[in-house]
Amino acid sequence: MENRSRTVSPPTFANEAEKRAFVAACDQQLEDRMEALAARIAEDENLHFIGLTGPSCAGKTTAAHKLTHVLEAHGHRVHVISIDDFYYDKEYLLTLSKNDPEGDIDYDSEATIDVSLLEEKVQSLLEGKVTQLPRFDFHSGFRCDGKIITPEKGDVFLFEGIQILYPSVRAILERGGYRSIYICPASSITAGGVTFAPNRIRLLRRLVRDSIYRSSQAPFTFFLWKSVRENEDQNIFPYVHLCNEVLDSTCAYEIGMLKPYLQNLLKDFPRDDKKYEVAQEILSQIADVQEISSDYITENSLYKEFI
Repeated sequence: MENRSRTVSPPTFANEAEKRAFVAACDQQLEDRMEALAARIAEDENLHFIGLTGPSCAGKTTAAHKLTHVLEAHGHRVHVISIDDFYYDKEYLLTLSKNDPEGDIDYDSEATIDVSLLEEKVQSLLEGKVTQLPRFDFHSGFRCDGKIITPEKGDVFLFEGIQILYPSVRAILERGGYRSIYICPASSITAGGVTFAPNRIRLLRRLVRDSIYRSSQAPFTFFLWKSVRENEDQNIFPYVHLCNEVLDSTCAYEIGMLKPYLQNLLKDFPRDDKKYEVAQEILSQIADVQEISSDYITENSLYKEFI
């Protein structure tokens, strides 16, 4: 799914002050869009469940916090629940990957989610019962007890994850007063004479994010990206039209901000890796992009999720 109808471009900057001001303006525009969206949703008197979804590296986690803040300002008590916490334990996930020659766990398909447990917990919340949620530990690969929620009248439960659009998950959440939000970089960015499409932007985000927050090297991110994209094309993009709201998370400054990280990640990319040419292509594409310091984003910026 590529949206080619809109392209944003950073200006040519004369100095660092102009770069800082541009970053602040872009972040404020995104903040304003999120606040307006949350305000619209908050007006729904029957609101009970919110599904926040989007493909990999769309900005879901930060958006969940920002939407929570706005909804609370409108009088709602918000509970954020990650669908990731409903993954099956590692042993079972490995059985699903038995046909994978690399033997790597598949965290993307619909079969990896314990739908029965999700249904049980959602029903408990709907009935106003004290509910013990699970928590999935990615380090150990096992599910354990998570937070306990004591529902009160007027509470809103914000479910966050790429799995929101999976038919089985969506069917469960739609039992209550439900609104869904799809977030994704939906615009292309032209910088340094090159146009970066939304899917390429997300790959660049993920390369940097995985390195910083998941201690994952670029070859492994490239390896995973194929299955990530296949899952998106099968289980996410065909159902985007079912969402009530769409939020474009493209930041016009981001290629320049990702540039130094990407150069550092890809400069010594293994020549014998089958993605070597892709890595070199990215380095070539960002070569003439004006670099923008990540020091210019604030702690509250959505882009802190990636850098």
